Amino acid sequence: MSFSDKDLERIYCPHNDALVITLRIKDYDIKRILIDQGSSCEIMYYETFKQLKLKDKDLAPAVSPLIGFNSMPEWPVGKIILPASAGYMTKQVEFWVLKVPSTYNIILGRTWLHAMRAVASTYHQVMRFPNEAGVIEEVYGDQIKSKQCFVIVNGSRAAKGFVQMVE
Repeated sequence: MSFSDKDLERIYCPHNDALVITLRIKDYDIKRILIDQGSSCEIMYYETFKQLKLKDKDLAPAVSPLIGFNSMPEWPVGKIILPASAGYMTKQVEFWVLKVPSTYNIILGRTWLHAMRAVASTYHQVMRFPNEAGVIEEVYGDQIKSKQCFVIVNGSRAAKGFVQMVE
């Protein structure tokens, strides 16, 4: 799998956008999914969990907290396994459900990327993976959603007195 300048024809450059995609989870098209190659687990936020018409009784207990980049533990509400489809590929994904505010609905990390045998390029705003027949499929990033999430996060930080990086 490779990426080229031809991939850049469909995106706005220059950019510093995260790879934010839409996938089919359970029976719903879920937008604002962050592909985070630095995350070792898959996270679903509680609001998304509820919008999927799931109940707390559907959750398995979580036995340990998640530790973020700030080294602070966050206890999940629980865990749930759901089908996630990209193109013609569907994988069962174990999501840790967190009850914290987020501009994203889901974060997919290395476990899912490795199960999909996917290669993601934030620069090219595309993720590629071989399907079961060996054909390379693609999921494109949504730069508009990525920028919206960035503005929401940085707007709330500015309101709380955090320093913003000037571009």
